[in-house]
Amino acid sequence: MYFPLLIIGLLCTTAPTLAATQAIKTETIRIQRPSAEQFPLLGEGFNREITLEDALDSEFAEDPSLPKLDIFYDETELPEAVRATRAALIRIARSGDVAALAPLFARQEQPPELSFTPVRDPVSFLKDSSGDGEGHEILAILLDIVTAGYVRLNEGTEEEIYIWPYFARYPLHDLSPSQKVEMYQIVTAADYFDMLDYGTWTFYHLGISRNGDVRSFIAGD
Repeated sequence: MYFPLLIIGLLCTTAPTLAATQAIKTETIRIQRPSAEQFPLLGEGFNREITLEDALDSEFAEDPSLPKLDIFYDETELPEAVRATRAALIRIARSGDVAALAPLFARQEQPPELSFTPVRDPVSFLKDSSGDGEGHEILAILLDIVTAGYVRLNEGTEEEIYIWPYFARYPLHDLSPSQKVEMYQIVTAADYFDMLDYGTWTFYHLGISRNGDVRSFIAGD
């Protein structure tokens, strides 16, 4: 009885060693670089090392979608109705009472666009969108935005509108160092690089029409 148990014990201790030393067959896969003939648009520059700077330059160099608009900071440049609405938004944001936006929105013929889907209760929606659940964070964002520089679109027409911050309608790759400092008061560097990849401003922006209506306060393109 002892001898069979000894044989079994030896087999159990040597089996893992035999399995570990068994040769494993491998296969080498060689990746062939495509030729210039296969990709004629790449031309002779195909083999050139491409840097991050090259990639950004090539992506944005011929993008005419966002012209450099005039940037304004002086509130006296605003129509009276727009100036009054902006002042009301600043006052409400500093008060910390998101519910105070309700009567401001209620006086408008059309409610502001707060989402890409219909919003029945603006105040509840803004509270839910706020990280703290009370609307304080969203009011802080609103305050940062409405006190930034702005641009004017469709000047002299019935569709004239004022947009805060101006980054929402400005080519982000053309921002100067001082403009980037302005921008970083609103978003982080990580947000900025994500938006560069996307090609446009995707954070919150505010639109006020010439008659003082809040047309939009929304995040996204």
